[in-house]
Amino acid sequence: MGIGSDPVITLIIGSLILIAAALVWDELGRYLAPVLKRYRARFIPGRVTWRTFLPLIVSLILAILMRTVLVSTYFIIAGILITAHFMRRTKEKQRLLSARRIFQLILAFRSTFQLQPSVFLTLDVVKEKVDEPLKSLVKVVVQTYYLTSSPERAFAELRARTDNVYLNQFAYILEMSETARADAVVKALDNLVDRLRTHDELRRQTESSMTAITAQTTFMQVIAILAVLTVAAVPTLRGPYVSIGGQIFLIAIFTIILAASYYIDRVISELVERIS
Repeated sequence: MGIGSDPVITLIIGSLILIAAALVWDELGRYLAPVLKRYRARFIPGRVTWRTFLPLIVSLILAILMRTVLVSTYFIIAGILITAHFMRRTKEKQRLLSARRIFQLILAFRSTFQLQPSVFLTLDVVKEKVDEPLKSLVKVVVQTYYLTSSPERAFAELRARTDNVYLNQFAYILEMSETARADAVVKALDNLVDRLRTHDELRRQTESSMTAITAQTTFMQVIAILAVLTVAAVPTLRGPYVSIGGQIFLIAIFTIILAASYYIDRVISELVERIS
C-alpha cells in the first residue's frame, strides 16, 4: 500500500513534517532574528501591512489554478513586481515631509516654547514628539548647535538636507528668535500654522475629488481579478487559454490592465506628493 493511498498515514506524516519544520524554524529564528531585523529595517518599510503582500498572494493562487507555464510564470512575476512597487511607495510616503507632519512639529514647538523660550532646548524636547524623517532632521539641527554653538550652522545643516518650503520658513522664524521677542516669534509661528491649515484644507479637497477616480480604478482591478479567478477555477473556461496562443492573449489583456492601473496610480501619487 502506497503512502498516498491511506489518508490517515498521509495526515500523520504531514503533521510530523509540520512539527519538525516548526521546531527548526523556532531554533533558527533565535539566531536569524537580529539579522532579519536589520535587513527588514533596510529593505522593508516599517508600516507595511498584509495588504501590501495581497497582490503576491493573489498571483500565487492564480498561478496554481492556471497550471500553465507561461501564464503561471507571468502571474508570479507580476505579483512580485506589484508587491515591490507597493513597498517602494510605502517607503516613499514615510520619507515624505508632508505639511501635516510639519504642522504637528510647529504646534509642539509653539506650546513648549511658550513655557521655555529657548529655541534649541525646545527643539531637543519636541524631536521626540514627531516621526521620521522630521525627527532625524530636528536631531541634526540640535546636535550641530551643541557641537558648534552656532545657530547659523545648525539651520544651514537643515537647509542642506531639505528644500521644503514650510520647513525653511520655520527655520527662518527660529533664526529670527535670536533678535526678536518671544511673543513676536509665537505670532510668526501662528501665521505659519494658518498657512499650513490652508494647505491641509486644499490637500483634503484634492484627495476628496480623487476618490471617484481611485474607486473606479479599484473596481476595474477587482473585476479583472475575479474574471481571471473564474477562468482559472473552471476547467471549461480555462480550456481555451491552455494553448500557447490562448496564454499569450491572456497575458496581453492582463498587461494592458496592469499598465493602465499603474499609469493612473502614478498620476495620483504624483499629485498627492505635490500637495502634501
